[in-house]
Amino acid sequence: MLKRILSALGGKNSPSTVRGPISPTEEANNEPITVYDAYGRELKITRSEWRDKVFLPNLQQKWNDAAEIYNLIISGINDGFATDLLAATERLLEIDGIPERSHSVRGIVLMKNGLLDEAEDVLRKGITKAGATATLLTNLAKVFAERGNQPRADEILWQAVQTDPNMDNGLLWWAAIQRERGGEAGYLQALHTAAALPGSWRAKLWLARHHLEHKAIEAARTLYTEVLAAGLYDSGTLTMISGDLGNNGQVPLILELIGPIYNEHQHDPVTGLNLLKAYHQLGKVDEGEALLSRMYALGLAPFKQYLDQCAQAFQEMRKEAEQDKPFDPDSLKVATLALNQPIWHYGLRNADWLFAQKPEDAPRIGFFAFSKIMDGHERAESQREDDLGRLTRAIPLYLAEAAHYWSDYASSFFIQIVEDGGPVVSGDEIDGNALFDIAPPEMKYFVTGKIGSSGEGDATEWQISLSLWDCGTRAKQASESGKAIQAELGAMILVLEKRLLARIGLKRAQALDTFYQHPNAEVMPVYLTELGQAFILMLLASKHISKSVLWGERSMLDWPLNMALHWPTVETPKLMYLSGLGKAFDYKSDVLAEYKERSLQLLREAGQSNSPTARLAPLVWKIFGMSDELNAHMEAQPTNVASTYQAWLQRISEG
Repeated sequence: MLKRILSALGGKNSPSTVRGPISPTEEANNEPITVYDAYGRELKITRSEWRDKVFLPNLQQKWNDAAEIYNLIISGINDGFATDLLAATERLLEIDGIPERSHSVRGIVLMKNGLLDEAEDVLRKGITKAGATATLLTNLAKVFAERGNQPRADEILWQAVQTDPNMDNGLLWWAAIQRERGGEAGYLQALHTAAALPGSWRAKLWLARHHLEHKAIEAARTLYTEVLAAGLYDSGTLTMISGDLGNNGQVPLILELIGPIYNEHQHDPVTGLNLLKAYHQLGKVDEGEALLSRMYALGLAPFKQYLDQCAQAFQEMRKEAEQDKPFDPDSLKVATLALNQPIWHYGLRNADWLFAQKPEDAPRIGFFAFSKIMDGHERAESQREDDLGRLTRAIPLYLAEAAHYWSDYASSFFIQIVEDGGPVVSGDEIDGNALFDIAPPEMKYFVTGKIGSSGEGDATEWQISLSLWDCGTRAKQASESGKAIQAELGAMILVLEKRLLARIGLKRAQALDTFYQHPNAEVMPVYLTELGQAFILMLLASKHISKSVLWGERSMLDWPLNMALHWPTVETPKLMYLSGLGKAFDYKSDVLAEYKERSLQLLREAGQSNSPTARLAPLVWKIFGMSDELNAHMEAQPTNVASTYQAWLQRISEG
């Protein structure tokens, strides 16, 4: 399928083709093609829709920009729109200061439309103006080939090769002709002849491929070294070399020859993907992740899925290399952390003007992190977060959020953490009797719980039990429990939530914030994952843990954005996403810059739908260093702006 960046959806005007000529099956106007929106998502659009709604309007918008017109013409030729390009190529002749470029592309379009005499005429005029360049000569040779005059085409083509033996179209066409006439020997002789021409290097790449395929590794290496040392290669050269080396089992040579000279800002991204694959195959995780970060920062939507695959592969390698480590619990510095707002309120610079606040004297309810039901053979150890560990935090975080939004209680979440280590997962359920003396006087209830699982994958069975403790009577008031397979986990959480809220009373008929929507059973597992990840990002932002223990950062930042795109009418995921960015800004994330365009697009769409998320634009501007926009917004505030909002803007400005 044809893959492009649908840049019109992202506020840009010119599309970018990411592969060569379309296949015959894509010629039909109703054939779906793949495009990318501003978030990097693949979308389907018919060729006729692309032509009418994106390509032709872009062409008109760039009517006075020679470079842009040229790029769009090339894109249109590749996409099979040659019949629409005659006027554009004529316009390019009028305004382009590079006659070789304008006359060549005009000749190509005329040929595509069967106007061979006109094509010959414009190409000869180009030669008069720019000289007999290889590009003009090669296209002129194509005119004669189209007419069936192969001897004349051969004569002009050889002249083109002599003029510039490194122009790939001319060289490869000429070599292919020699292969048709003289077989493999004729092909190789043609390459050797071209390689002997002054300044020639491209033919050496094809000779090197031949050597690799015949296991003459040193001969290929010698040719590659000559080409690279001369420094005359183009971006595609590195892609060809790295691809040929990889296809022929010479992965170490990719790192040796290409690694030191690859520049992601100058060279083909495919070369970068080949390097990433080489780093992975050779177990060089640090080097691979460093290159991965630089490539992510380019924001190339069609390549993001491949970068994500590489990121996951490197993470798995790290996971395999880092074994769970036993430790002495008595040697650790353990602290109790209390959160008094839903976890996704954090990171937004205390946006108290956006969220409704509970009264100071509101009765309180506390939720403690769950313990883990252990089998009696487990030991205390440091380990990566797993599903069970995440849910020991995510479920009470959700229940605290539910009490915040659907009751008149002010809710808090409590958890023990190891400083610079992470959350503690206890194997023993908290005895509520030990908490009565330390509970604040305004706390009416608190909730403890435990969770366990058996089985794997879809067959996993979860068991959860909750205990509701009454601080007034200093006794356990109620217990709730449930069991569910993986597919029914969300439904079980909702049942436990409903029972718990009924037990504590003070239920609200409407959510505290009117935009808040109750997640349903289908959404709940995804929602819980986000709460667990948001908690880890909060630990980073508050300096309770260091970035060295962070695992899967991009996945954590992407998760709520993917939720927002999947459920576009729900506000909470959008706020969760910006909350994550705010936390990443606080802990000085190395990957934050990758999210700028996606974040600005989210703001644009939020503004169009009158979403409360749009009101957080100043935070986004601060995160991505858009000081002009932030300063202009602050200066434009009326004198009667709410003091809470003014104070928030000041916090944003101060960093």
